[in-house]
Amino acid sequence: MLKIGIIGSGFGLYGLLPAFKSLNNCSVVSICSSKTKRLLDYCEEINLKNIYTDWKLMLDKEKLDAIAIAVTPNAQYEIAKVAIKKNLHVFLEKPLSANINQAEELLKLAQKNKVITVVDFIFPEINEWIEVKKMLDKKTFGTVNNISVNWEFLSYTLKNKLSSWKMDINEGGGALSFYFSHVLYYLEYFIGEILDLKSLFTYSNESKNNGDVGVDFLIKFKNNINGNAHLNCNVMGINKHQLIFECSKGTIILQNENNSLVDFSIRAFDLNSEKKIDFFKQCVNSKNEDERVVIVRKLAQKFINACINNHEVTPSIKNGFRVQFLIDKIRANKF
Repeated sequence: MLKIGIIGSGFGLYGLLPAFKSLNNCSVVSICSSKTKRLLDYCEEINLKNIYTDWKLMLDKEKLDAIAIAVTPNAQYEIAKVAIKKNLHVFLEKPLSANINQAEELLKLAQKNKVITVVDFIFPEINEWIEVKKMLDKKTFGTVNNISVNWEFLSYTLKNKLSSWKMDINEGGGALSFYFSHVLYYLEYFIGEILDLKSLFTYSNESKNNGDVGVDFLIKFKNNINGNAHLNCNVMGINKHQLIFECSKGTIILQNENNSLVDFSIRAFDLNSEKKIDFFKQCVNSKNEDERVVIVRKLAQKFINACINNHEVTPSIKNGFRVQFLIDKIRANKF
């Protein structure tokens, strides 16, 4: 039974803790978080007694095999660095770090100490995304010529006019780092290595820490496929996440429904017909559970299995480093 500790007051509490707590082959033995009423009530409900407010103390006192982190990128870098040096396996949030130097240091440490890592890029774990990947690999609708991404919504930070690291570029925030890191990962998951791109950023007075709220890209992949991507997290009245794969024998559309982050559908078109590909949902979340938990649980299970069996898993710290490399290259206008 793998012993794991959770570090984080936000998504650590309502995302990571329920995801890992529900797995059979690991035991959540401690959490480091602010001692809010919500935390104390939940920990009492699940009988989790070891609650810390100092992550260093937790790592020193608890006999852990692994940790799962949900904190700011700069804090994640500091925590992961110490944990990896202690030979603990690490489940990390995206973006991996606030800059490429931090990401490279963590990658080298993880490789040196041979620890298992996972970075929480959740979208390719969704059943519909897995099915689209299979369709592309099998060339069900021929070869891909172009991919288009359109992701528009109003973020909680901007909606509530908050001053947050999520809109602070120096802290690893801004639309590119915080949200588009997902897109950079899944573009290469679906299509392959990005070779070149042209970028345009959008800003808003609503961004209290002056971070970008929108990004637009024209993309060239190494395999000569083209793409374009648009993300804006400052759009009122819309919650849309759509991927369009233009293929030689048809079109595949992968898009969210019901204003959900993780509820997607697939529509496929050829010259003569349209069909919608339906799936049984992988799990129904409890009414009090964040909708992302069902997906994070899948990644958590992959992480735990890899730790127990000592094998690499994807997405790992290598993928997190690759995304951070792209982010820094984009911000430095080096494409």
